[in-house]
Amino acid sequence: MDNEILEKIGLTKGESRAYIAMLKIGKSSVGNITKEAKISRSKIYDVLGRLSDKGLMGSVSEGKQKKFIAVPPERLNDFIEAEREELKKKSEILSEIIPILNTASKNEETHAEILYGPRGIKAFFDMSLYNNKEMCYVLGYSYEASAYFNAYFRDFHKKRLERKIPGKVIYDYETWFRYKREKRQYVEQRYLPKGFNTPAFIYIFGDTVGTILFSKSQKLCFMIRNKEVAESYKKYFMMLWNMAIKTGV
Repeated sequence: MDNEILEKIGLTKGESRAYIAMLKIGKSSVGNITKEAKISRSKIYDVLGRLSDKGLMGSVSEGKQKKFIAVPPERLNDFIEAEREELKKKSEILSEIIPILNTASKNEETHAEILYGPRGIKAFFDMSLYNNKEMCYVLGYSYEASAYFNAYFRDFHKKRLERKIPGKVIYDYETWFRYKREKRQYVEQRYLPKGFNTPAFIYIFGDTVGTILFSKSQKLCFMIRNKEVAESYKKYFMMLWNMAIKTGV
């Protein structure tokens, strides 16, 4: 089957290859899917995670091994319907934000933009690497985002180290304890007390603030570039930083 057929309905090249591979070989391990789909080991979990989010793949545990299986092709109709609903939600969000953007556009010192999907969010993170040398402030890094962007952030932190960009990160309590953390050079890490959760993932660098919504139904970043707004967010961050619990890593 030609991968481009599935790409036309919204799947990426990697997602299309992995889905078709699972249809061919049935329930299988990551290793078999990697070989059949010709996707590198470093990218396969990211691809499978996206297929799972789209409802096109399931998984089962057999002993200590996890196996994956594609849903029947008929379920692609459910995917299309979900995409249609997602587009409707985005249209509603945009209708609410357009007045804000119009107000911001009248101020030459302010720039506002919505970046959609995982690619848009990654593009925002990349800005903090290539358009910045200052401290980055991260608040409310969610478990879902942490797991989804795991492979991307391994590469991100290598580049951050090369540029010697410092950072302060405040994790939600659940995220800190559910996902193993390691000491990172030039980065201080703390977590919020139990029961004290942040409603959105906030990323600040220079005069730029990104509010990131990351869930099954919404993956987008509302970015605003304004010095006064960024400074006010930094003050809010430092207030929470002083309340947060030190980690020792």
